[in-house]
Amino acid sequence: MPFAARHTLLSASTLAAGLALGLCVGSRGTDRPLIADDGRPRPPVAVEPAPRPAGDEESVYRELARGYESFRAIDRTFERVSRAVAPAVVHIVARKSGMRDGQPHAFEESGSGVIVRPAAGKGLHVLTNNHVVDGAGAAQVQIFLQDGRSLRPDRLWADRNTDIAVLRLAAEGLPTARLGDSDDAPVGTWVLAMGSPFGLTHSVSTGIISARMRHEDELEDAGVINQGFLQTDAAINPGNSGGPLVNMKGEVIGINTAIATNHGGHEGVGFSIPSNLARWAMDQLVARGKVSRGAMGVTLQSVSPQEAVDLGLGVPRGARIQTITRGMPAAEAGLREGDVVLRYNGLEVANATQLINNLSMTVVGQRSDLTVWRDGKPVELTVRIMDRDQMQAARPGEPPRGQQPSAPARRTPGTAPVVEPPQGVELALLDASTARRLGLPESTRGVAVIKVDPTSPLAGVVEPRDVLGTIGGRAVRSVEEALRALGRRVAGTPLELGLHRKVEGGMRAMSVSVP
Repeated sequence: MPFAARHTLLSASTLAAGLALGLCVGSRGTDRPLIADDGRPRPPVAVEPAPRPAGDEESVYRELARGYESFRAIDRTFERVSRAVAPAVVHIVARKSGMRDGQPHAFEESGSGVIVRPAAGKGLHVLTNNHVVDGAGAAQVQIFLQDGRSLRPDRLWADRNTDIAVLRLAAEGLPTARLGDSDDAPVGTWVLAMGSPFGLTHSVSTGIISARMRHEDELEDAGVINQGFLQTDAAINPGNSGGPLVNMKGEVIGINTAIATNHGGHEGVGFSIPSNLARWAMDQLVARGKVSRGAMGVTLQSVSPQEAVDLGLGVPRGARIQTITRGMPAAEAGLREGDVVLRYNGLEVANATQLINNLSMTVVGQRSDLTVWRDGKPVELTVRIMDRDQMQAARPGEPPRGQQPSAPARRTPGTAPVVEPPQGVELALLDASTARRLGLPESTRGVAVIKVDPTSPLAGVVEPRDVLGTIGGRAVRSVEEALRALGRRVAGTPLELGLHRKVEGGMRAMSVSVP
């Protein structure tokens, strides 16, 4: 299932027909002036549609068929792309284990993936999301092909920081998809999202790239530091995670990973990992078993509109350096706090997300050229790129923003204690069948409260069948994320929960506090 960044289907023929009608139907001109002689607007005149002559159905449908010819090529392109890529799209089920009521609990999580051939290594591999298989070994993962066959991978690699996982297949002769260039996908590009939403295997939805280089703080909190997502309005729902986002050349330009939603389902904003970033992570995982990232020892922040004015940049661009770690390459290169990186190795830097990705994908040991904005003028510098893991080992506790260690921070002297995730509460991710079982509308999505023990700190605050939408102002995407968010609350500080509660006549939105 996808992350929900507040959480990983319109047919092509419907779109084509809609476009045809949109071009053919319009207002008819009239010789009647819209303004009367006295200067006042005339009232609109109702225009009755011309009646269709009796027995003229055949001519009407012939006219529609002639109009449709203009869109036949578009329609067929969608069909051909679907037919070409669909055999390489797989449904994934991962068996995982956790704790429920203090007892070991086994559960399944499902998602999607796509079969590709990495540049590194031999054989076939399934490219998917880390969060689909996180917590499961290769033996606990089952892969279902479009033709009904079931396979198990013989090797599994994962990288939390990109949310990418790779499953190696022993089988040969399977259909594969081609990875495209995600940089060649401007806003407005038509795309297909393919996968298994809500367990409806091998489904296809369509839309466009609606934005690029998106960043979600909630996903960063979950450990996804390399972002720069492609945003799409193609329907992405729970179960689509790991499935491909495909352009009209049949190339995979993204791996679907998250949706922005208030209710757990598609609301027109989905996020895909760019294929160039996914390919970079996959090739390293297959070749080396891990992903090495470059870094220079800074924390970064995008430039706000007001900061751009104050700094004399005019428009927001670049990545501003907040802090510099002593003894690290950035300090050695002469970078200063407050510098704004405008160019990196000759490429314009749009924001901090882009620079973090560029740094991550730079070969360790390489010297990179920077153009920074300092005191109202550009300054040229050169910095040596260091391995991020080695940098963190050298300076534990001082990780750069966007390059945090995967393990949660421990309490240090002088900080408020962090409360552990509450015991005595059972949560479940809603799908149609679970909602139906709880007596909720089948369309309800989110994390539902199943049971609350009287001894739980949530007793008297939430009730069974409550649907959690936000915790501490941040949207809930999964059971694991809900428990993690509840565990981040500070002792003695109330934590606000946004939820929907079933009442007579429907669901009521409300806010409650956990003391």
